[in-house]
Amino acid sequence: MPNLVTRCPDVQELLALAERAARTEANILLTGESGTGKNLLARRIHDRSSRSTGPYVEVPCANLPAELLESELFGHDRGAFTDAHQDRPGRFEHADGGTLFLDEIQELVPEVQAKVLRVLDEKRFERLGGHETLEIDARIVASTREDPARLVAEGRLREDLYYRLNVVRIHLPPLRERGPDIALLASHFLERAVRRHRLGPKRLVAEAIERLERYPFPGNVRELEHVVESAAILASGEEIGVADLPAELGMGNAAMLAVAAAEGLSLAQVEQAYIREVLRRTRGNKSAAARILGIHRKTLHDKLRSEPS
Repeated sequence: MPNLVTRCPDVQELLALAERAARTEANILLTGESGTGKNLLARRIHDRSSRSTGPYVEVPCANLPAELLESELFGHDRGAFTDAHQDRPGRFEHADGGTLFLDEIQELVPEVQAKVLRVLDEKRFERLGGHETLEIDARIVASTREDPARLVAEGRLREDLYYRLNVVRIHLPPLRERGPDIALLASHFLERAVRRHRLGPKRLVAEAIERLERYPFPGNVRELEHVVESAAILASGEEIGVADLPAELGMGNAAMLAVAAAEGLSLAQVEQAYIREVLRRTRGNKSAAARILGIHRKTLHDKLRSEPS
C-alpha cells in the first residue's frame, strides 16, 4: 500500500491512531480530499482488526445511482419493484462478520441515511419490500472528502448519523502537505509501473523529483501515481527527466503559479522559471523559444544573461 508509506510525522501519527482504532469495534470516519488514500486506509483498518478473516465490502456511494442505493445496501425481496424477480441480499448482509466501508457517505439520500443510522443503533434492518427483520454484525467505516460539519449545516448529512460515525475521526492530509513523502511515493509508483508494463530499468533524475515536489497535486496521491506511470512509459531511456513529465507540471500551469505566489517568488523569478520551461520544451532552440515568448531573440539572450546564478 504505497499511499500509506510515509516519512511524514503527521501521517505516521494518524497511522498509529488507525492501528489503535482497528483493534476496537468503534465506528470510524475518514476525511480528506479525493485521492488521499481513504479507501486504502479503510482496508488497512479492516486487515488489522479482529474481523480481518471476515468479509470487507466497499460501497462507492458517489458511483451508484441514488435510486439503487437503498437496494444495494439493504437488498430487496422478490416483487419489491418491477425488476425484482428474486430475493437479493444487500451489501450489509455481505459484510456480516466483517467491515462495511461507506465511501462518500454524504451521497446517501436522507431516507437511506436514516436506515443506516438504525443499523448502527440496533444492528437490524429489513430488505426493500421485505417483512423479515434481519440482524447484522458489521463494523462501519465511512468517509467523506468534504467537511462533515458543513455537510451537517447544509442538511446533506444527518447530525445524528454524523455523531454515530464520528466515534474515531481520522483526517488524511493532502499530498502537498506531505513534502517528504513525494519522492518516496514516486519511487514506489515507478517500481510498480516498471513491473506492470515490463519496462527496462528507470530512475527519476533529481530535477524531475524537484519538479514533483514543487507541484501542488490537486489530485493528490492518485494523481502522482498517474504522473509517474505516464513518465515511465514515455521516457525513451533509463533516466526520467523533467521533459518526460506531463505538461501540466510546468511553471506556466495555473496551479504552479499559485504555488509561486504562496512561496513569495518575485515576478523576475517566475519569469525566469517560465523562460527555462519554454527552452526545455523547444530543446534549447532560442529562436523558437523567443517566438513562443513573443520577444526578440536578443531580448531573450539579455534575460538569460541577467538570470541570477
